[in-house]
Amino acid sequence: MERLAIAAVLVVVALAVAYLAQRRRGAAATSVTRSELPAAVDLTAVGITSGPALVVFTEETCRTCAAALAVIRGPAGAGLPVAEVPFGAERELHRQHGIDTVPTTVVTDADGQVIDGWVGRVDLSGLTAALAQVVRRSDPPQGSSAG
Repeated sequence: MERLAIAAVLVVVALAVAYLAQRRRGAAATSVTRSELPAAVDLTAVGITSGPALVVFTEETCRTCAAALAVIRGPAGAGLPVAEVPFGAERELHRQHGIDTVPTTVVTDADGQVIDGWVGRVDLSGLTAALAQVVRRSDPPQGSSAG
């Protein structure tokens, strides 16, 4: 009889853990409705003090988010500041920028204007082209010097 009571308690505990795990996963999920990029990002709100920058909107359980961060934090990111905006901690920033799918990765200029971006996996050729645009925008115009 004692073994039966222990087994019953273990089953109840296992069911409770499974229920809580399922509930936690469901609460953190975002729905896919638009999958559009924002036109601009408030860089100071995401912790960037000066641009240009790379901003990745993520979610804790998203494996593709971790892969996107690894790509842009490595040599592919060209040393630009990177801001991660996790859904669980920064839901309001996701809402303000119209983010409904993670990862959403954007390259911004110094003013926070989005140059290019990706929903899902980062396209390396697109990232290279966007970084080239950042460089062109930040270079002073070529011209003759007075003198």
